[in-house]
Amino acid sequence: MPSLDEIGEALAPLLGGFLPRQRWYAGSEPPARVEVTVLDAREGDPLLVWLLVDAIGVGGRDRATYQVVLGGRPSPCDCEFLQGKARVTLGEVDGWIYYDAVVDRDLALLVLERVAADESAEVARPLVVEQSNTSVVYDERLILKLFRRVYPEPNPDVEINKLLGERGFPHVVPQLAELRYERSDLAVVRQYLLGSTDAWELAHTSLRDLLNTRLPPEEAGGDFGPEALALGDVTARLHLALAEVFGTEPGSPKDWLTGFRGQLGRLPEVMAAAGTPLADIVDTAAVDAALAALVDVADAGLATRIHGDLHLAQMLLGDVGWFVLDFEGEPVRPVAERVRPSSPLRDVAGMVRSFHYAARTGIAERGRDVDPELVDLADQWESRATGEFWRGYQSVPGIDELLPASPADRESLLRAFELDKAVYEIIYELSHRPDWVDIPASAVRRMLALVA
Repeated sequence: MPSLDEIGEALAPLLGGFLPRQRWYAGSEPPARVEVTVLDAREGDPLLVWLLVDAIGVGGRDRATYQVVLGGRPSPCDCEFLQGKARVTLGEVDGWIYYDAVVDRDLALLVLERVAADESAEVARPLVVEQSNTSVVYDERLILKLFRRVYPEPNPDVEINKLLGERGFPHVVPQLAELRYERSDLAVVRQYLLGSTDAWELAHTSLRDLLNTRLPPEEAGGDFGPEALALGDVTARLHLALAEVFGTEPGSPKDWLTGFRGQLGRLPEVMAAAGTPLADIVDTAAVDAALAALVDVADAGLATRIHGDLHLAQMLLGDVGWFVLDFEGEPVRPVAERVRPSSPLRDVAGMVRSFHYAARTGIAERGRDVDPELVDLADQWESRATGEFWRGYQSVPGIDELLPASPADRESLLRAFELDKAVYEIIYELSHRPDWVDIPASAVRRMLALVA
């Protein structure tokens, strides 16, 4: 078998075209060049090659590291699992066809063995819904998450989930094994909650019932109010657990405003890359002024580690209650920013924004079958879900110690984090789902009208 360096050199010419075809590739342009580190390689048929690939932009800018796990079979390969999967096929090298290993049942089982030596399985089922990582379910009992974008530091999802689990926090999924290279987390295996449903799906079920019956949200058979109340309770308990594990510090509106402005400053470049005039989407000067006004509070409460990207799809309802998923934080933000202590209100704002997304996409599901009454009902659903979530959150004993004492200061900071989240969403949607960009853009306009 060739040396690891020789394998890397042979595969490198194809990886520059392979990476941009993947959902988890974060760059807006193909890399100008790649550098390959082969972590491991297994001989035989099929081959397994475990890579870290540095994607480097023009002039050495925008360097990012990705984890690529490849399978290889002799060419020609009439493999059923590759039919219609050109996106995950790398190409042919020295008589072997290389492809993403997780689509190959035999290799997906071997990947599990490499990450969790004490676990075994017979059936592997890749999930196809993720954007920034790749997950595989084994025997409907285990789930492996392969981190695609790799950083030279611990992944917050692995770190937080493990620490909370060790402290007995009941709302995280049991973590069974991790794979690390130097200081980088590569993969994690957790218990798979068979039969569970995420809050996003429950919210849409509620909205469908509401829009079909045209009853007020609290009277509809699928009223989401009780779920929103429970989600608020779990979120507050999460923040108290994080404060216990990581400690607290005084909140810093000045630092938060600096972060808001840093993100706002990324918007013109993203919009230019998308070919969208900035003025057509958002008035950045008005957003800047609103953010400055909203963080001008007498009492900012405390800061601690937070989830960082909390929304309905990150909350899973299983047989024994709610679980919080995916502590990586927002993928567009740098890791150093994601792990920085912040106000728990940032997570509250994430859930509030998620209620808005659910309501807007619920309306969009109906296509042309929409009238003003339905739009008003969706708005009522959003308002009720937000109010019940906030009520459930603030009712948890001890949460007041983390928040500003004044209700007015709480509301002002919450709106600031909502506005910042909506700006983040504009950046994300322009890069990944441009057809959805009006959802956060309309929220920005609505919030600016409230602040004015």
